[in-house]
Amino acid sequence: MEKELVSHCPRCSNNLIATHLICKECDLELSGNFGLSKFDYLSTEELDFVISFLRYHGNFKAIQGEKGMSYPAVKKKITEIVKKLGIEDINHSKTTITSKAFLSFLQIEHTDSPVIAQIKEKLNACGGKATIKLLQGDDCEIWYDANGKGLVSPKIPPANQLCWQAFDAAVQLVIQNGGKAAKGKARSGAKLGSNDLPIDSVEGYIAHKVHGVQEGETAFGPGFVIAAVLDWANICNNIRGFLSIKPTFLEDYKDKL
Repeated sequence: MEKELVSHCPRCSNNLIATHLICKECDLELSGNFGLSKFDYLSTEELDFVISFLRYHGNFKAIQGEKGMSYPAVKKKITEIVKKLGIEDINHSKTTITSKAFLSFLQIEHTDSPVIAQIKEKLNACGGKATIKLLQGDDCEIWYDANGKGLVSPKIPPANQLCWQAFDAAVQLVIQNGGKAAKGKARSGAKLGSNDLPIDSVEGYIAHKVHGVQEGETAFGPGFVIAAVLDWANICNNIRGFLSIKPTFLEDYKDKL
């Protein structure tokens, strides 16, 4: 009867190696020091998670549904497994490559909304790349997307989440709500239309209007960076749980919004 592979020493917890192999068909035996694969050192739970990740081709929504996990929990588990496998430098390499492809200047077009024009003006003054502060005080790098259609940041790996339409939608909703709107909790894995992610929240509105997410579906949560950018650009106040319009911006552009 075959037993589950033991990959860690029960006494000191160090990695084990195989020293004896045998073929069940011809009884051939091999002796030596045979290292196990990186995946053999994952726990049963971690290996099961990797299988699910591959089964769904990395689709977070599908994994969340199967495992009953929130988006942050899935992301955290992936990070833990990546570190355990010793391949975390892959993400670093992607960030480095992306960061080399930023534009130092982007022309303000006559078709740009006041929101986009003000973000461009501020970023152009920084040479196309800036480090802003998130609500919790963490640094966040932003720069122009190489396609000129928005921004990119290492904090938001998926493409097109920081497109210009997302910033316009956020400000549009805040103004429609009388100058202040709840941000929503897309990063918690909440479904659109729920109490945690109503459509009239900033993240809910962006997900629905810009990215086509429908009620009952989960949405990616780039709102924490969008809110920080709008605050940095002197368009909105980024406060805990809410985004509010800056009176100075509203006064300057009230006839154009």
